[in-house]
Amino acid sequence: MAASGKSGSTKGSDWRPDLRSALDSEPEDFGPSKTQVKQAMHELQDLGLALLELPPAQLAALEMEDRLRNALVELQRLTSREAIRRQAQFIGKMLREAEVEPYRAAIHAWRHGQNKVLQDAEVWRTKLLDDDAAVTEWAALFPETNLQQLRSLIRTTRREQTRLQDSMPDKEAPVPKGRLYRELFQKLRIALQQRFEQQSVV
Repeated sequence: MAASGKSGSTKGSDWRPDLRSALDSEPEDFGPSKTQVKQAMHELQDLGLALLELPPAQLAALEMEDRLRNALVELQRLTSREAIRRQAQFIGKMLREAEVEPYRAAIHAWRHGQNKVLQDAEVWRTKLLDDDAAVTEWAALFPETNLQQLRSLIRTTRREQTRLQDSMPDKEAPVPKGRLYRELFQKLRIALQQRFEQQSVV
């Protein structure tokens, strides 16, 4: 004999209908799940590793307990993957008790600055190869630059790029980047990086 009520309906139950309103109410908050706790711990471990991306002067400028700073120094010294994993876990546990937002902000600013350094190096390389007057502009910003070496590198890079372009069967194809082209980029990037690091700890 078929059960009474709408066939296939699973909403509610006829057993103890007096409890239905209580069961339909908001579920009790039992706190974070084990998965959430594990994810949070992994994030703190990653944060500890990310702190080591910062240059020493900027890391030293961050306020933190001595035991955390010593743990980071120890982490830098380690080479074994297993030892690094254990130390990162140890640091993650310490970070649970720390105010981590300043650390996150410092890492975000550093990574954003790194991207800008690369972008600026690209822009400066293009300017210097396209316009001789750009050397004077660069020298005003970086007076410690050896201008004779820089001008020589710019000239040889131009010749290299011209030679590569002339060797291309398809003149409409992009010109490959030669060794000197990459060397000029690295020279500019290093100067921009040094200035960025100096400004980051002011």
